[in-house]
Amino acid sequence: MTSTPEREPTLKDIVEQIQELRSELERSRQELKDEVGRWDERFFQFTRENLVTARTIIITAGTVITLSPVLQAFAPAIEAVVTRLMGGDGL
Repeated sequence: MTSTPEREPTLKDIVEQIQELRSELERSRQELKDEVGRWDERFFQFTRENLVTARTIIITAGTVITLSPVLQAFAPAIEAVVTRLMGGDGL
């Protein structure tokens, strides 16, 4: 406040103080709005990353479940090929 201790604040002093408070309040509101925007962006980025991770896990699990019987069926043939390539006894 611009008043001195010897006198009472004038209407002009009060208006100036109110204007300063309004400016400070507006700056605080803008800072809060900016911070909320940053937190929103962080949240949505985190959500997108989790979605990608979940999709990867689901696709991997589905692939393993789907291909397990196929790999089990081909296991003897794969074993024979590997044995021959390593110079072992043929079947």
